[in-house]
Amino acid sequence: MKMPENLDPEMIAPCGINCLGCRAHIMQKKTCPGCLSDSPTKAASCRNCLIKICAAEHGLKSCGECQTFPCRLITHIDKRYRLRYSLSLVENGLFLKQNGMEVFLDREKERWTCPECGGVICLHNHICRSCLKKYETAGSG
Repeated sequence: MKMPENLDPEMIAPCGINCLGCRAHIMQKKTCPGCLSDSPTKAASCRNCLIKICAAEHGLKSCGECQTFPCRLITHIDKRYRLRYSLSLVENGLFLKQNGMEVFLDREKERWTCPECGGVICLHNHICRSCLKKYETAGSG
């Protein structure tokens, strides 16, 4: 899977995860169309995500826009993502709030594009989905 020339803002989850690099999106079978999609093919846990529901109830695209950011929901998942995947969702939310979506998308494209082949690096296992090169840390491409 190659990184698209222009990233779609709809592929950025409210929590700050770039769905293009999510293992659920880049799987060969039953590909998830992204967190903001209401597709019935998504896992029930993803369709019923409390963070997604909260953002929608507050009319927000990004949790970073919220007055209570970072809330308990975000800090809980942030801790898990920092420990397991070297990725801070709190930092993503702050960056997005301070710099805007276009700058965030540019950073995400650079962060998750394999320099070897232009493929998408999975944020969960740090492996390029095209050439299978393994990277040591998240976004080290």
